[in-house]
Amino acid sequence: MAMRFMCLLCRSDESAIPIVIGNSGSDETRTVKRTDEIMNANTNVFTASALSLLVTLPISVSGHHSMAEYDRSVVTEFEGEVVSVSWRNPHILLDIETTDANGETVVWYLEGGAVSMQRRRGVASGLVAAGDHVRVAGSASTQRPHHMLVNHLLLPDGVELLVGSSREPRWSDTGVGGESVVLEADSEVVASANGLFRVWSQGSRAWFFQGRANYELTPEAIAAQAAWNDVDDNPLLSCIAPGMPALMGNPYPMQFVQGDGQIELRFEEFDAVRTIHMENAVDPASVEASHLGYSVGRWEGDTLVVRTTRINWPYFNRIGAPQTENVVVDERITAVDGGNRLDYVMTVTEPATLVEPFVWEAFWTWKQGEAVGLYDCIVEP
Repeated sequence: MAMRFMCLLCRSDESAIPIVIGNSGSDETRTVKRTDEIMNANTNVFTASALSLLVTLPISVSGHHSMAEYDRSVVTEFEGEVVSVSWRNPHILLDIETTDANGETVVWYLEGGAVSMQRRRGVASGLVAAGDHVRVAGSASTQRPHHMLVNHLLLPDGVELLVGSSREPRWSDTGVGGESVVLEADSEVVASANGLFRVWSQGSRAWFFQGRANYELTPEAIAAQAAWNDVDDNPLLSCIAPGMPALMGNPYPMQFVQGDGQIELRFEEFDAVRTIHMENAVDPASVEASHLGYSVGRWEGDTLVVRTTRINWPYFNRIGAPQTENVVVDERITAVDGGNRLDYVMTVTEPATLVEPFVWEAFWTWKQGEAVGLYDCIVEP
């Protein structure tokens, strides 16, 4: 049976009023925000005569795509019954049946963080199941009706799952997913850890989303990026791994592995693998272009210096800025602090996209026991 629908929307410019809301005879009073504005029509939650309930809640989201379709200035909250759960990368998916303000049964389609993120925070797939009556809160899509980026999920036993970017529970004193859990040490990985050649965890925020990096696009690149649709145009949603340079900066672990005359850089995200040719490298011009390009490395003291060319990945960032096969990516990678930190500098030169070369300085950290897991991406329906 579907549970009663309620929606709380947050706007910072409305005056607060107390209002009573409840379910199954259990009422609670909250201070909320009231407005006569209608929620974006794509969510199909309210009509002009409906009352909107607003609550202020800051939200920030990171992930493998920009989440630009979700209105993160607004929190949508409702209760309902879980219809289905899909626990997979690139995002966990839940279908929740509820009733709208008109008493009509609707199904909301919820997207949470990737399984790779959930398992590192102790949120396991068996914690929520079809048939559970839950309360959820998140950000509704401005492009797809009844789609939500979910952050909070309250289970029938009072445990609150933090399945998005939020780190603090919204309703409960018992939250799961707010902090990274201690991973069991992989003895083989720990034993083989040596300077650069170990598993590294992200220390800096990804550069490839809007407002996160200081790069200036050409007018042509600006126009192309403005035409980008994060739902229809995003290859990552089809489980196509990003190419260079957008692969660098992803939020999941990566590992450097010494090979015979080459170094492999293995990523958890999309199970991608880069090869850096250290010996017997050929003329890059003779190599067929690919999404990751052709990387040639050398050592300057303790610093691994890499140049990558022959890249035919069509995007500079992850929000639609284009690039051509003339793009050149230079990297300087150094293990410091006794092998506990990896300093990284990436310079991207692409005159068709960038007014001047883009330089990104970042770092990774070593966490004993961390491992590169299987991503096993499955295309979203």
